[in-house]
Amino acid sequence: MRESNDPETVVVTTRAKWDAFIKGVKAGEFDDFADLTETDEPAGK
Repeated sequence: MRESNDPETVVVTTRAKWDAFIKGVKAGEFDDFADLTETDEPAGK
């Protein structure tokens, strides 16, 4: 995985930590970081 702000930086982790991260994503543990109510549609639609 690479850091998008600095493509020369390579981010590394263990398989166990990556698996735990994916499990958390699937469980919705990070949903509060995203505004899931915002859309590109004008208000009132």
